[in-house]
Amino acid sequence: MGVQMSSRDDNAPVVQTLPGSFGDLGPLGRETALEAGAVLWQEGDPGDHVVLLQEGRLEVSHRTPDGEEVVLRHLYPGAVVGEMAALDGQARSATVRARSASRVLLIPAERFRQFLRERPDVLEQLFWLQLERVRSLTWRVSRTHHRAITDPLTGLYNYGFFRERLAMELERAQLTGDPVALVIFDIDHFKSYNDTHGHQEGNRVLVKVAEMLKSTGRRGDVVARYGGEEFVALLYGATARDAWRFAEAFRGSVGAAGFPGEDRQPMGRMTVSGGIAVFPLDAQDDLAFIKSADARLYEAKQAGRNRNVGPGGGE
Repeated sequence: MGVQMSSRDDNAPVVQTLPGSFGDLGPLGRETALEAGAVLWQEGDPGDHVVLLQEGRLEVSHRTPDGEEVVLRHLYPGAVVGEMAALDGQARSATVRARSASRVLLIPAERFRQFLRERPDVLEQLFWLQLERVRSLTWRVSRTHHRAITDPLTGLYNYGFFRERLAMELERAQLTGDPVALVIFDIDHFKSYNDTHGHQEGNRVLVKVAEMLKSTGRRGDVVARYGGEEFVALLYGATARDAWRFAEAFRGSVGAAGFPGEDRQPMGRMTVSGGIAVFPLDAQDDLAFIKSADARLYEAKQAGRNRNVGPGGGE
């Protein structure tokens, strides 16, 4: 799964002006004026110099494998950029361009390295600067990854993440011999509720049901929104009996919860139906596993709803 970060200005971390010893870099380089949009270097260019930003604003960006250019951070007067490539002799890891008309000091890499040998205080400042950048980027990647794998309405995992984990867990179960249970739930007559009360109220029902499903599961269970008003729970190490108890506990919670206007539902209250499948009893691969649980959900619907159907038709 690719991690993508927003390229909007207001989402890019800001590197504040650093006080103190960076001002001593002045005699080491030459001043250069940059027009807005001018590129200092491209990702992959050699690290042959360091830049001290004196006026304006710079933008540091990176191109993802799928070709999208994303902004990593913005730099303001007093910031140093390009120091890591200049120190280790590696290629540039990002592109740097002038976000506005700017004035920079270009310092040759060799002169910069010699300066740091004589000024360990500046080297220490650079260390803390890198630590700040790593922490900021780690936080952004974590937040972006979380958004990529969760459903924005309910906060549960999304279908794509569920499918990835299902394949992984079945592979693990094949090696260990552990059972795995899968339960697919559907909110009964949800379209009727939406048509009667509107989509906003329907969304509130989805959020509330999702919270109940998550609280019913064990720590480590993968609980996801399967699509529309359907949800799925992947229970590693769960037997058919374990899955049945889980499904019944959730069904009971929804039936007893109380939802606005549920008395106008065809069954007089909000209910859910579920289909249970167990690996390897019901299937040998992920697609067949899903189909087995889905078929039992269909059985539950056909049998009158507000029920769970598992292996053998019941518990």
